[in-house]
Amino acid sequence: MKNILLFLSAGILFVLVTSGLSFAKNGYHDIDAAGVKAMMDKDEALVIFPLSPMEYEHKHIKGSINITPAMMEYELPVDKRKPLIFYCLGVKCVASWRAAEKAVELGYKNVYAFREGLPSWEKAGYPLESTNTLPDVEVKKISTEELSKLLDTEDVILLDINLEQDTNKFHINHAKRKHIPLDSLNVSLSQLPKNKKIAIMCLKGKRSETAARYLVGKGYMLVVVVEGGLQQWVLEGRPVEQEVASN
Repeated sequence: MKNILLFLSAGILFVLVTSGLSFAKNGYHDIDAAGVKAMMDKDEALVIFPLSPMEYEHKHIKGSINITPAMMEYELPVDKRKPLIFYCLGVKCVASWRAAEKAVELGYKNVYAFREGLPSWEKAGYPLESTNTLPDVEVKKISTEELSKLLDTEDVILLDINLEQDTNKFHINHAKRKHIPLDSLNVSLSQLPKNKKIAIMCLKGKRSETAARYLVGKGYMLVVVVEGGLQQWVLEGRPVEQEVASN
């Protein structure tokens, strides 16, 4: 049984860790900050941030727009030849290349993924914009070991903010888990009580803090984030439920 768990964990980690690799065969091109700036200066491309509205409003490339993957089919330009550039929070953020892949699937011919994203753009000194910044607060972090104990001993909500496509592949199967993708959190607050501890988990630990800061700004004081996210949980050999492939 232990060997089976190790094998499954290795398989899941392969999916998580290799998500930053370049897949030129998928029909889109990689581009760097200077390339994005040059295309924007010439008004040649539509630059798109495909994460949640709250992340976009907190900080984004000036002149870019926010279209989440769920809305791409409806909000991308009619002209399939229009150059599209997708970016997100850096090389560990998978949203840029996933959105690029989806745009290619939708028939767009000139698609780019700016994988280095906001950190690279900011480092280059290019213009940024904020329309609704998140509260500048320190949010308590807990380990996966602490989360495991919380689930066993306390009245807590495990808030899974991963994308639908990720949580369908693997997630923690627990009665205290509630799945609300970060993209939908701003319209789902009625599902979360303010008098109960909420432990927030994302894929790799990067987006949980954003969700926590947003919730604090809405009056939720009992929030914590799980360091390392689901990836760390799997790395430690803890149980997850996986999607069963159909024949």
